[in-house]
Parts: sequence; structure tokens; C-alpha cells
Amino acid sequence: MKQVSFFFTTFFVLILLSSCNTAANSGTTTDSQNTNQNKQSLGRVQNFAEDQKRSVPTENILTTKKLRSLPPLSETDSIQITNKLHEFHLEAKITKWQLISSVQTEAFTFNGSVPGPVIRAQEGDTIRVVLKNSLPEETSIHWHGLHVPNKMDGVPSFTQHAIRPGETFTYEFVANHAGTYMYHSHFNSIQQIDKGLYGMLIIDPQNEKLKHDREYMFMFGGWNISEKTDKQGKKDNQGMGNDPMSRMPKGQTVPLKKKGNIRSMMEHGLQDKNDQNNPHASMEMPSQPSDKAGSSVMGMDYNYWTINGKSFPDTQPIEVRNGELVRLRLANISNGIHPMHLHGHDFRIIAKDGHPLSVPQIVNTVTVNPGETYDVDFIADNPGEWLFHCHELHHTTNANVEPGGLMTIVKYVK
Repeated sequence: MKQVSFFFTTFFVLILLSSCNTAANSGTTTDSQNTNQNKQSLGRVQNFAEDQKRSVPTENILTTKKLRSLPPLSETDSIQITNKLHEFHLEAKITKWQLISSVQTEAFTFNGSVPGPVIRAQEGDTIRVVLKNSLPEETSIHWHGLHVPNKMDGVPSFTQHAIRPGETFTYEFVANHAGTYMYHSHFNSIQQIDKGLYGMLIIDPQNEKLKHDREYMFMFGGWNISEKTDKQGKKDNQGMGNDPMSRMPKGQTVPLKKKGNIRSMMEHGLQDKNDQNNPHASMEMPSQPSDKAGSSVMGMDYNYWTINGKSFPDTQPIEVRNGELVRLRLANISNGIHPMHLHGHDFRIIAKDGHPLSVPQIVNTVTVNPGETYDVDFIADNPGEWLFHCHELHHTTNANVEPGGLMTIVKYVK
């Protein structure tokens, strides 16, 4: 029996030792395989990185080096009078104006457009503007940011009499400082400006070293557009559903609707002032929300935002070619604050309110406050289609429907 027991014990010990050796050999093989796989993966990553280095030249990597190397704008210290005269004829009148293809309003305009014509001259030139008032109320023109003789400043009761309906007034002054400026009504200003009575004023320098390949001008406006009311007094929300939250009063949360069709057609009228003898008769605070175009007086209850009188998707695209230096002139005539953000690029702030920055600031967002102008430029070095829009995001809606408002596309073309 002892021999049999010894035999079985020896047999089981041998089997156990054999199993341990097999497991040990297996573990060694697995560790070796994992190590080899890791080495192979690392090799592939290194090879990919090396391939990328070879396929993408260093100079094509997007940086701000080229942007930082550009010179600033030249500052004006003195100008030479040129004796050149630029004469412009403007007519202030009511015009039907489309913010987008489906939304039309009655606007106050210069020469039938919003903004009015660009008034442009060179430093040292003389600008003469003959304004005919075809509005049903008085008006005037102020040359925002530009130094002019006192009697040409366009502020009724201070520097001139208001221009009555049917009358003509002539403004004349020397363009004395290069930069981006605005012109706008300075009578019943809240209503007249919000209804579209403004334009761009550009003074070019006599000498400028910095040259741009393209230039775009953007004026930011705000509008209060009422819904269309039919004969039965019902609101027309065609294409928008029946969302009762869309007309919540100012100051309350307004939930955005789902993206979809933009409001079809909205109409509103302009009401003449009741008392032409009181130039401020229409400046009284309304007891209820206004149905007129423009702001609800001091409420500034805008529901449409425009670039050059148009809301996205009807805004003008910024078309560029690869490698071009592009200048944007930004002017905020509205009573909203607009942090304008550019996708895919950085840009330089090269001037503010007509004054060049000696050291341009490189950013991708610039906040344009009411009444301010900025000049910015960027190098078109990242092909594609990119957004340029206000980052106060309810300003990128049309009547609370996105996308819309202060938005356009940077579009590369061949």
C-alpha cells in the first residue's frame, strides 16, 4: 500500500509542476507580445508625426506671427488743404425696407436705403452735403466723431434750427482727420435713428503705408418690428407656430423657438407727430408696447438686429481670397452692445473711433459699444466658410428665432 500511495503522490506532484511551468511560459509569452505591440503602436504614432512634419510645411502652421509683423495705421499729425470738393445730395424720406426677404417695414432713410450712401473723401478735401427733408417731421444730420465748425454740427436748438419738412439745408466742412465715422439724425434721435436714418462717413488719409486687399463696412442697427395684425385683430404667425411665449415683455426670459422658417410678413405703420410745434411731442414714454417701427422709445425693445440694414441670412458675406489682408470697418449705431467674434482667425484692432492704435491688439472678439467705431484687419489664411457674428447671442436671432440678426459668413473664393 505504501508503494501505491507513494506512486500516486509522485504522479500528482509531477502534474502540478508541469502546469506551473506552462503557466509561467504562457505569462512570459503574453508579456512579450504586449511589449511588442506597444512598441509597434508607438512606432506608428512616431511615423505619423514624422509624416505630418514632412507633409505640412512649417510656414503653413497657423500662428499670429504674420499678423503681428504688420505695421500699424499711420496717425494724422497735419494735413494739406487740397481744394477738392465732394458734393453729395441726400433726401430724407420714408421708404419700404426689407430686413430679410419675408420682413418689410417702413423706414426713415437717406436716399431710400439703410444705411444711407457712404460719404467718403480724403483728408484736406471739402465735403458738401445738401439735405432735402421729405419726412413728415423735422430732422438734421450730425457728423459723429468728426470735428466740424460749430454751425455744421447738426444739433437743433444748439447749432442750427431743425430742418422742416420740404426744406433744404447745406452742410460744408473740411475732412480734417482720417478714420471711420458715422452720420445720423440728431433730431428726435431715438426714433429716427432706429428707423434707419444713418450712414457711414469715411475719411481716407493723404499718406498711408498699410495697404489692404479688401475692405468691408458694417453698421449695426436695432429694430422693433410688430407682428402683422389682420382685420379681425388676430396676430399672424405664419410659419412660426402658435407659441404664446414669443411676445413676452422686456426683462423676462424669452425661450428661443426651434430653428425653422423665419417669420413670414410683418407690417407696421409710422404715425406722424401730433404736435409739429412741439419738436419733442413724440418723445413721451408709451403706456404700452409700441406697434411702430423703431425702438419702443426708451425701452429699446429690439427684436431684429441688422448689419447694413439686413438681418442674417440676407447679410452681405465677407468674400476673401487666400492670403489677402482684409479690413473691416465696424460702426454701432444701435443702443445694444455687440461683442463681434470671428471664427477661424484672429484679427487686429487697428483703430478706435477714427484714431489708430500705435500697437494694434490681436484678439478674436471686439466689443463695440453704442456710438463706437472700430477698424480691424485679418489675414485670410484658413480657407473655408467661417462665421462672423455678435456673441450676445440673442442678437443672432430674428424675432427670437435663430439663426439671424448680427451674423455673416467669411467666404473664401477663387
